[in-house]
Amino acid sequence: MNQSELLNKLKGFEHKEVFFGPQGFSVITKMAALNKAQIGYSVDKKGGSLVNNAIGNWQNSWLVIATDTELGDPYFIDLADKHLAVYTAIAEQENQWQATLVSASLVGFEQCLTAIYQQCQQKSALYLPDESCIFDLQILEIFGKQLVEFSQTNDFWQHFFVGYVDWLRDEHV
Repeated sequence: MNQSELLNKLKGFEHKEVFFGPQGFSVITKMAALNKAQIGYSVDKKGGSLVNNAIGNWQNSWLVIATDTELGDPYFIDLADKHLAVYTAIAEQENQWQATLVSASLVGFEQCLTAIYQQCQQKSALYLPDESCIFDLQILEIFGKQLVEFSQTNDFWQHFFVGYVDWLRDEHV
């Protein structure tokens, strides 16, 4: 799949910016933004390659397609995977990445974003909880299971919901 075809898929997402409490996802839908999003990951500011096929380094088949609106962390696909698995990663050291599976497929990632939007319909990240927030832990558990089903992975979403519940506890008066 070339970048133009990929962008068409991303443009087809029903919701390109989705928020859940303080957390959010921003999907890239323009070629210039897609190219710029690779800086610091696969290329440096001058266009030099940062790719190294050693374990833990940014891989040649990884392409940033979205960002975390709270922390700026990348969400990227693995072009070597026919289902276009979606990951996020944090840098443990310079160009040493700890990747976490977000969704086993791009389709599952889109389903998760749609479900998050439908659940909350937030227009932006929240600093303090409001009426759009889910406070009922039972409802959160059911919603979390739905996202795990769509994404076919658990670890990322478990961490995602732990962060949300911690935020509720810290900020709810």
